Amino acid sequence: MAEIIAGVAMSHSPMIMTNPEAGGEKGQRFISTANEMNNWLKKEGADVLILVSDDHFNSYFYDHMPSFTIGINECEGWGDWKLPKYKMPIQTDLAEHILNTGLKNNLDFAFSMKMKVDHGHTQSIYFLNEDLEVPVVPIAVNTSAPPLPTMDRCFQLGEVLRKAIDSWDSEKKVALVASGGISHWVPIPKIDSAKPEDQQLVHVLKNGRQEIEQLDEYLTARETRVTSLVSGPVNEEWDREFLRLVASGDSSALRKWNSDYIEENGGNGGQEIRNWLVLLGALQDYKTNVVFYEPIPEWVTGMAIVQFQR
Repeated sequence: MAEIIAGVAMSHSPMIMTNPEAGGEKGQRFISTANEMNNWLKKEGADVLILVSDDHFNSYFYDHMPSFTIGINECEGWGDWKLPKYKMPIQTDLAEHILNTGLKNNLDFAFSMKMKVDHGHTQSIYFLNEDLEVPVVPIAVNTSAPPLPTMDRCFQLGEVLRKAIDSWDSEKKVALVASGGISHWVPIPKIDSAKPEDQQLVHVLKNGRQEIEQLDEYLTARETRVTSLVSGPVNEEWDREFLRLVASGDSSALRKWNSDYIEENGGNGGQEIRNWLVLLGALQDYKTNVVFYEPIPEWVTGMAIVQFQR
């Protein structure tokens, strides 16, 4: 049977690609630690990466917003935030096995035979699988468009992943990667915003990518919204409490956190910790080690990396 050999949970930020120098010494240590995780996964001999992250209104909008999506055939990056448009090799037999295991365990994935992912997934590829030597199974969690799946449901997804990997008829070594969070406030309007300056973007959020008349102009405007932030709020106290619970294995407390509590303390971008809950569900018996944490307001995010070991 297949074997889970490792897990990595890590923050992502567009500013790493557009302005890495802004992170200063703390940012360089994050990048250095991410490179260490890359070398560690290679040393452990990972044959497959299951990559759990989210979409930032690039593939999914309010015209069609699944809670959980799995790519089972082809997957390509959007190339946002100066990341390559990776064409990822997919471990199709494992992806299909996870999909079917979910169906047998009351978890119904949406699935795609032609999936597209943005920087949530591709930044992890950039740091941990840059040459695309290791095939992946991409899973997208809705962390952007309320109502969101509960933290408990994301944990249950992780438990299903564990069942699927444990029952996969293969000798391959599997590593799990979650990307997102921790605290950050993303300058995207709420869907019910009445501000005149938000209406063009709200229209696209409601009706989908096909409503974008001038794509380059739209993408430039979105990029400007983010890159114009020289510094963003980060809730270090909340970040450290989250990491304490992750490191202690106290998933019962995290599973009770609701969306309102997360947004109040960790921002709308903090909802991405759901991706980490998937790993906690899958790797309940693994040792955790917080190998990096720093609040980096210049990257508008609380940046962390956690290592999961057998």
